[in-house]
Amino acid sequence: MSKTTKIIAALGIVAGLGVAALPAFTYATDPVSTTGDVEVQVEVLPAIAMTITGNNDTGTESHGVFTVVAEPTGNPSTSGYYELSNHVYTASTDATVDSEKTYYTLVTPTYAAVDNSAPAGLTGTLDGHTVDTVAGTSSSFTALLPNSAKFGDISAVDPQNSFGSIVTVYTNSNSGYTLSVKDKDDNTDLTHITGAFYIPAQDGTEVAAGTAGWNYDTTVLAGGTTGAKTAAGITNAVVAIDGLASKTSGGRVTKVDYNVATGGDQAAGYYTDTIVYTATTN
Repeated sequence: MSKTTKIIAALGIVAGLGVAALPAFTYATDPVSTTGDVEVQVEVLPAIAMTITGNNDTGTESHGVFTVVAEPTGNPSTSGYYELSNHVYTASTDATVDSEKTYYTLVTPTYAAVDNSAPAGLTGTLDGHTVDTVAGTSSSFTALLPNSAKFGDISAVDPQNSFGSIVTVYTNSNSGYTLSVKDKDDNTDLTHITGAFYIPAQDGTEVAAGTAGWNYDTTVLAGGTTGAKTAAGITNAVVAIDGLASKTSGGRVTKVDYNVATGGDQAAGYYTDTIVYTATTN
């Protein structure tokens, strides 16, 4: 009997009723309780990561780039300076700087695979791939003669000996992602290092030897293809080239082949352009 029940029973006896005459509810001592719902939530931040690998990414086939010496000093022949004549770079033999000349140095860059992700500051792993905000630079290089054409056919097995890039995207976004490409600036041409010559960006028609032009085509290496390999031209507007409507599992691979052709009298030297790949969660 609880303390309260004992008090009630005592009052009943005092009143001459006796314990047996008390209402049954006065014996009820069951605990009273109430319930409420608590919604436990864990937020998994949306994440996306991308690697770009391909020809020359490791720097093992790194090609040199000639850059202008802004303020040449000393002995050009022992400083590793070059001179440009008829579109050909040759080592300078000058013992002193000639103020009427332009001197160049040969810079051999090394390249690393790109690893970009969003949102900024997010770290961790996604499908076993490190998700961070470290940006890198990737390169793809090929050589060809005037009046010839090169069609990229990059292979995931041997990407270093092809002309193109392999773009792998990882995301846990339930609505997937979109992969796009655009030129980094307003100039979509492959431009000669001197700026005087170029190989123009070309539309979806196939490049042909004898006519200078360059473009690209894409194929998905996993989960089917984007369709027939139809070439498209690089533009300074964002163009979607692949994507997925769900999260990835182990990463989705898209290979991008670069195609280039030269004119019959194409000037010798290095032609470059920079394009930007962007993977965005849907």
